Parts: sequence; C-alpha cells; structure tokens
Amino acid sequence: MTIERSGWRARIGIITPGVDITIMEEWGTRLPEGVCSHTALMELTEATPSGLLPLKEKAMAEARKLTATGLIKILLFGCTSGSFVGGVGYDEGIIKELEAATGVPSTTTTTCVLGAFTDLGVKKIGLVGPYIPDVLNIEIEFFKHHGIETLYCKGLGYADVKQIAKTSEEPYIYYPLAKEAHRSAPQADALFITCFASPIVRVVSALEQEIGKPVVSSCSASLYGVLKRLGIKDPVESYGHLLRMPR
Repeated sequence: MTIERSGWRARIGIITPGVDITIMEEWGTRLPEGVCSHTALMELTEATPSGLLPLKEKAMAEARKLTATGLIKILLFGCTSGSFVGGVGYDEGIIKELEAATGVPSTTTTTCVLGAFTDLGVKKIGLVGPYIPDVLNIEIEFFKHHGIETLYCKGLGYADVKQIAKTSEEPYIYYPLAKEAHRSAPQADALFITCFASPIVRVVSALEQEIGKPVVSSCSASLYGVLKRLGIKDPVESYGHLLRMPR
C-alpha cells in the first residue's frame, strides 16, 4: 500500500524522543480508515528537567524534515514531559514555534491531554507514570494551573530513557499502579497514565470496567486530540472511553 493511498484522509507527523514502540502498538491498528502516521525521533538520554528542555529545539529540526514533502496534515510533539517541563504555556510555545517553522497545524501531547480532560469534565485525577519526582512535581503544578487537581501520584522513578522505553515492552505494567491509584483516590474523576511511552491498550478496557471511570494515557489523549483537530469523528474501539466519545 502506498503512502498516498494509506493517508488519503490525513497524514499525521509525530516527533517523539527515544523509540516509538508504544505508538506503533497503540495507534498501529487503531487509526481510522485513510489516516496514517509518520514518526521522527529526537535524541534524549535523561528524562530530567535539564535533559528535557533541549527537546524543543531538536523538534524544530525534525519537523522541517518531516514536513518537507508537503504531505503532513498535522504535527504532534509526542512527548508529555517535554511539553510541560518549561511550565505553564510551554506547550503553547512549542506549537507556535512548530507552526512558524513548518506552516503545518501542530499540537503537543500535553495540549491534547488538557483538551481530553476538558471534554471528559475531569477536575481531579490519579496520576501514575515512569517519571522521577522532579518531573512529576512540574506536571502536578502544570495541571494545577489549568484547574486539574492531582489527588494521588506514583512514579516509577525512571530518569534513564532506556528504562522508560522498556515500559513500552511491558503492556501490563500500569495495571496494578492504576488499581492502587483508584483505591487511594476513589474520588478522582479519571486516572491519567503519563508519558508517551506508557502502554495502556492491553489493560484499558479491563481497568475502566473495574474502576468505573475513564483511564487516559498520553498516547490515547494524543490520538483523541489529533483526530479532533483534523475533524475526523470515527470512534476508535478497544482504546478506552475517551476514544469512543464524539469529537
């Protein structure tokens, strides 16, 4: 199948650090008919505040290459921590710079997460993911500014990107962490599994059935936000309540 035929509705350009195993697994067979994605990788060794900040400039270089053919319909900066690490408004700044550099409509994972929370009516979350406390604290403050209260937070304590990348090969890793988050903060409106490398597709249906509330990940929120921006309304099955919602 040629690129032109597989992307006759839209071609999504994804700029992400490290490996893209999670995005291939999570999005691979779930993109609506006529939608395809193309990924460019940015070098990242440590998911620390100082390690994450240079990603913005790296993204600009990759974005220019990814969009050079003129085929990309929308760009996604596919990194949660990399799009909130600079604090409030940092994601919006990345979007402006990407659009100025390429002329292509753009968004970030963090922007998509905020949009998903708004559409779900989420004000309180349980938060789990791979990050170290320094990164999670920035994320909690970022959400707080946007009216999202974090009632529970648990990180795996990984700074090494190789460790974070390995979570993409463990499809059930967040099931027990999510269940513990629900037990500890049952009043949360949703559970959020942060980081673009975090897999949920194998466990999200069981989790939502068992805890009775939405389970959102960086990848699922990104897909929701990109499809909404593209005006593609097809429901995406087997990927949680969020992707079945009208967009």
